Parts: sequence; C-alpha cells; structure tokens
Amino acid sequence: WIARLVTLPLLTFAAFNGVLLVTHLPPVVDLALRQHQFHLFVHVVLVAAALLMWWPILSPLPELPRLSYPLQMGYLFLQSLLPAVMASFITFADGVVYDFYAEAPRIWGISPISDQQIAGGLMKLLGSLILWSFIAVSFFKWYAGEEAEAQGPRWSELEQELDRLGLNPK
Repeated sequence: WIARLVTLPLLTFAAFNGVLLVTHLPPVVDLALRQHQFHLFVHVVLVAAALLMWWPILSPLPELPRLSYPLQMGYLFLQSLLPAVMASFITFADGVVYDFYAEAPRIWGISPISDQQIAGGLMKLLGSLILWSFIAVSFFKWYAGEEAEAQGPRWSELEQELDRLGLNPK
C-alpha cells in the first residue's frame, strides 16, 4: 500500500515539480555548484523524483499499473508546463540568474547571458521533445487499441476461446 501511495500520479506530479522548482532556485544551484556533497544530494533527489514521475507511464508491475493512454497524455501534457515556464525565465532573464555562472571562466567566448539563454533553450526544447514523444507514443497505442477493439476479435482469439471451452472441432 505504501508503494501504491508513493506512485499515485498526483503525488508523483507534485513531488517532481516541487523538487524541480526548488533545485532550480538560484541559492540552491549556487550552493550545489560550490559544495560537492550537496551537489550529489541534489542529483540523487532529482533522479528519485524523476523515477517516481515516470512510474505512472512506464510501470512494469501489474500491482502498480500504468495510467490509461488518455490519462498518460494528460499527465505528460501537464508535466510539460512547469519546466517550460522555468526554462522561459532562465532564457529570457535580463541578467544572469545563477551567480556561479557569472563568475565561471568563459570558454569559446560565450558571455554568461548567452550561455544562460542557450541552456534555457536546450532545457525547454529537449524536455518538451521527450515529453511530447511519449505523448505521441501513448496516442498511437491508444488509437491502435481502439481500432482493434472496433474490428472485433481475431480468428486466433476465437480459436483460443473455443479450445478453452472444449468446443474446437479440431
């Protein structure tokens, strides 16, 4: 029952987005980049929250089932909103959001603001690409299931049922 509770979609959604928000606050990022142990802790928490977030979509256990395909699409769509907003703040900020990056040595002649804008754009594009790819897969699996159901049972399924009932004339 604990696993069922921990993997409830509303809880996993809230946990992941809360962790994502807190770990991207400027004081948290700056501390993580200056303190190795805290940096490791932040990444462990992010990975754990991400595993929980994906559980309603990819669960391999029948005891903790996946969401239906339409609910998967809705869940992933809602999941795409907060990271997009965060990426927008990072991309379109007037100044450097994270002090550590303003102080970091520059490579390839990229300014801190340009570096931040590239990072925010990548965060938005790659995150959206992953989530929307899974939305598309869920849609097509749902569509295929609906089509198969509309066509009725296949002959092999009827034969199996007749075998099970002992009515197959073979």
